[in-house]
Amino acid sequence: MTHPVRGLQRALIVSAVAVLAVACNGTTTTPTTTPTTTPSAPPPASTSPTAAGTASPASGGAACAPTDLALVSGGWSAAAGSRGADVSVENRGATACTLPAGPAVAILDASGTQLLESPPTDAPGPSLEPGAVATFTVLFSNWCDEAAALPLHVALRDGNAAIPVPDLDLTVDDLPPCNGPGQPPALSANPWEPVSG
Repeated sequence: MTHPVRGLQRALIVSAVAVLAVACNGTTTTPTTTPTTTPSAPPPASTSPTAAGTASPASGGAACAPTDLALVSGGWSAAAGSRGADVSVENRGATACTLPAGPAVAILDASGTQLLESPPTDAPGPSLEPGAVATFTVLFSNWCDEAAALPLHVALRDGNAAIPVPDLDLTVDDLPPCNGPGQPPALSANPWEPVSG
């Protein structure tokens, strides 16, 4: 007579072997075919950004010549120990041109020697059509140099050129206060505002 427990053990072993065989067979199966087509790379962009000052239809043309730009300022205003001013730049040339990157501004002494420049930036300048205007804001603070030859002048930097900004000359009464003796002065310019005109 067959013992019922032994029969059950044999049935369990056979079942386990069958399950194991199926499981092993399922994990070792891999597709043997590859797709006949592969996705293609996206087409290259039709335009690419260009550095300010290079000729390109997308950027509006070559760099603006300093002689084509008219700068206007409303003068300095005081703000929390600093001096701030809004500056407008108009393209008075005959063709569209690209403003300098930044903008970058500098402080010059009475003899025209540069004393300070705003931090450089890679942001390209906007394109200006003839008659169009772009604006930016200058912020100047912590002036402690009592030996500088006054008045100080503000200029828009355009490569090696410095374009004077009218109505921003600084006399002793206009200078920002020295709030951090021994610390360097700070000069910055906000990015170009949207073009108008």
